[in-house]
Amino acid sequence: MKMLIKILIFILSTSPMWAQTTSEQAVQSALQNHPLGRAAAFDVQAKKYAEKAAFNLPNPEINAESPTGEFYAVGVLQSFEFPTVYTRQKQVAKAETALAQTGQAVNENELRYTVRTLYLEAQVAEYQARQWAERDSVYIQLAGTAARQFSGGEIDFLQKTLADNQAGIVHQERLAAEQNVYLFRQQLQSLTGIADLSVLSPLVADTVGLFGQTLQGNVTGNPSIAYEQQSARVAEQEVQLAKSRALPNFSLGYLNQGPRNTPLDYRFRASIGIPLWAGQYRAGVKSAEAESQAAIARAEAQSQAIALERERYQREAATKLGLLHYYEREALPRSQVLISTALRLREAGQTDYLTFLRTLDEAYGIKREYATQVQAFETARITLLYLSGR
Repeated sequence: MKMLIKILIFILSTSPMWAQTTSEQAVQSALQNHPLGRAAAFDVQAKKYAEKAAFNLPNPEINAESPTGEFYAVGVLQSFEFPTVYTRQKQVAKAETALAQTGQAVNENELRYTVRTLYLEAQVAEYQARQWAERDSVYIQLAGTAARQFSGGEIDFLQKTLADNQAGIVHQERLAAEQNVYLFRQQLQSLTGIADLSVLSPLVADTVGLFGQTLQGNVTGNPSIAYEQQSARVAEQEVQLAKSRALPNFSLGYLNQGPRNTPLDYRFRASIGIPLWAGQYRAGVKSAEAESQAAIARAEAQSQAIALERERYQREAATKLGLLHYYEREALPRSQVLISTALRLREAGQTDYLTFLRTLDEAYGIKREYATQVQAFETARITLLYLSGR
């Protein structure tokens, strides 16, 4: 018999219906399956290919002409920029690759925030659905008891109608809550790519694990700040590239412009492009420098904004944490006492239905408010993780 019990426990514990999909599992699945993740990866790949195209010589020119009027000579001409230009182009391409990689981190951070927020909403919906199901069960029994008591002449029509009305309202609330659970689970499946989403983790405030690490962190790891900072580096490289374009360019070629027996050494030609129009090059440098200063200012503004947001959500999380401790120590136990006491008094006929229903509504309202406070606290914690780039 003991062996059969152990086998049964093992089967139940390994059954899929007991499996649980945690928030971090949902996040990892979304990072692997979401189209935005693939798009960001392709962006990085495209920038890496662009690095190889940084040394982009113009196509050589092949021509045929008759310099002496006696025969046609075939020539070739190759133009190229000052070597510094190609070096700067390579540096800009590498900086843009780093920018694309930072953008990929921004997308991943946004996706983690979205999945965690949606997962939390699904947890709250499931919690509320369970509360409404529990309350619906109580009110169904209550309506049946009221009907029997009215038939026996123990209560009047007003109390019976009140009980029926409240039972109907609670039942509709239960149906709406179950529909919300379905919708949130469907959205979570679509976002994460998990076809068969198992049981979610119960709604519990994480007041020890990630929360403590979050409060100790800072905003230096925020990918949005890193993105703006990398944009400033790209702009700085663009300034250097603009300056190098003001350097001379060159061309080398081969063409026999004399008789057929002209020595080989005299068939080559070379030219140099003099950057006489300095105004246009100067304007290009000034424009790149202005873009660089704007990028630096945007990075500073982003850093300040993220720091202010972090301070605000730290205060909010600390405030909600105090409320959660109050609800867990006092309010929730008190609500359970109210429910059990109200049921006992009603069964003993020591309270009327109006007082009884009002007491139940207040007790279940405490549980709903607790879920609201947990959601507010967890939202602040998730936002702090997002602001920290985690």
